[in-house]
Amino acid sequence: MKSILTMAWTAEDPSAFELASKIARNFDAKLIGLEPPSYGVMSMAWADAGMGAPIGGGLAEDAEERQRVAAVKQAFDQRAAGLRAEWRSADDSGPTAIGILGRSYDLIVMPQPGALPKMPESVFETALFDSGRPVLVVPPGYTGMVGKRILFAWNGSTESARAISLAMPVLSGAEAIEVLSVEGAMVPGPSSAEIAESLSAHGLKVASQHAKPGTRSAGQTIVDTAIAVGADLIVKGAYTQSRLRQMIFGGMTRHLILNSPLPVLFSY
Repeated sequence: MKSILTMAWTAEDPSAFELASKIARNFDAKLIGLEPPSYGVMSMAWADAGMGAPIGGGLAEDAEERQRVAAVKQAFDQRAAGLRAEWRSADDSGPTAIGILGRSYDLIVMPQPGALPKMPESVFETALFDSGRPVLVVPPGYTGMVGKRILFAWNGSTESARAISLAMPVLSGAEAIEVLSVEGAMVPGPSSAEIAESLSAHGLKVASQHAKPGTRSAGQTIVDTAIAVGADLIVKGAYTQSRLRQMIFGGMTRHLILNSPLPVLFSY
């Protein structure tokens, strides 16, 4: 892993920059900070798509926008000190830029999305769907490192299988990997035990378990298990169910996107 693209939405939540800089130092990678799209650009993009804007209460004034971007850049510069680093500014940062530019990088690191003042979920989805690269989502306030103890959320799907390949640079450095499947949340495919055996062939220390969620959702079962085994990272293939279905009925991917207290590495 030699190139990392990262974005923060506000300077008040620099957790994505914090973790991206640590990973860049660990892998001796170049770190690129991308200016976030403005509230006005985001609102116009949603209007063009025939949807209501995700920004309530009117658009921010230009001066406020410039102040927000300047503060975000300062937060990036502070954490990128001593690294091979670069800042990409407004010319490159329309609402789809992170997905398009992200194709050139080994990893994209972003803050956990949600309702304002968090980053809009649509920005995360652009990175995930358009880049073809793994996207690491960092919850607010996270200050640790990732990659020593990993929980791999396996559901038998093509998306989960693809996640193995895309996450291999991180998996290969882990001290322990737990492959978890959740009863009632599987599609036809290999078991968690079979995936653990496959990963073990790479010389990795891997265990597996098949959990019964009981009254919990599958997503919460993943989070609870990750915490119980001391994981610092969850790896997940995204959206085995359709995105629309998950928005209406819920699903593992969306639960982890919006609610995980641990960083989650997604691929699609």
